[in-house]
Parts: sequence; structure tokens; C-alpha cells
Amino acid sequence: MRVTLLAKRYAQALFELALEGNILENVSKDMILVEEVIDENKELRLLLNNPVIDAHKKTRVLDKIFAGKLEELSLKFILLIARKGREKYIPYISKAFNSIYKEHKNIVDVTFTTAYKSDKEVKDGVLKTLEKITNKNIELQELIDDELIGGYIVNLEDYQYDASVKTQLKRMRKEFSKNLFIKKY
Repeated sequence: MRVTLLAKRYAQALFELALEGNILENVSKDMILVEEVIDENKELRLLLNNPVIDAHKKTRVLDKIFAGKLEELSLKFILLIARKGREKYIPYISKAFNSIYKEHKNIVDVTFTTAYKSDKEVKDGVLKTLEKITNKNIELQELIDDELIGGYIVNLEDYQYDASVKTQLKRMRKEFSKNLFIKKY
């Protein structure tokens, strides 16, 4: 079974339980936390991916790390996955869960990259414009890349709108480098 399919099935089951229990927001935060903890902790990742270490030890480690920090449903779910020997898929399940959650809440991720920290007016304007265009709630992540010189780049799902000075200069350089005296057929 492919990892993505497996992750989606587990994530969908958790999503339905959280929705039924009216704790969807909390479980979503839990899955973000679980994903971050595993991504940031190399030793934990190695432990979860190690086939030599038995599932009982992995379950105890996960319980010690997350007990008291997660909703009861989230903790039981993660421990169940570990007991079933599928603990290495927990990060994928977390990502899949949050993807399902965002789809349910009509949220789309947008990356807004500028050369410098933009003020609140600019961010609010971008948010309003994108919400109007997409008819979705926007979750804006702002990045700073001083190589852009000026302007901005907006990444929305599979689309990229590049209005940076860096890109405009590249286009101008390309146009000026063309030999205008040679005919093109």
C-alpha cells in the first residue's frame, strides 16, 4: 500500500472522530505539534523508523513525549498507530490530516515573499485580494528574501505570481542580450 493512501485513510478516520467529538480544532493543533516534534527531533525520527526496536518501546516513548500535551483522542490515535507497527507513518498522517482539515475549513496556504518586512496594510491588502479571487480563507506565510531587491512573489497552490525587481531585471537583461540585427525566421 502506498504511503500517501495509507496516511489519507488514517487521517480521514481521525478527522471523522474529531469532527464527531467536536474537537476538530484541538486535534488539528495536536497534529501540527506532532509533525513539528518529529520533524525537529532527529533521534525520535530514527527511533520511529528503526525496525529493530519493538513497538512497545516506541509506544512508551511516544506516550512520555506527548502525554498531557495532546487531546486524549490524538494521543490514543498515535499510540494505536505505534502499537500496530505503523509509527514511521505518523508524520505523513499528520500532514494528511491537516490537508483534510484545511480543505474542510476552506483554507488555502499562500506564501508571500518580499525583499523586506512588509507593513500590516500591504499584508491585509494581499489577504483581501486573494480571498476575493479564491473565495477561500487564506493562511498567509510571509518570507523575506533580500535577493528580490523589491516587489514580491505570491505562491498560491500551483500558481506563482512574480512581481519582484529581481525577475524584472532578469527579463530586461535577456531582452537586451538579444541581437536585434539578426532576423528570426
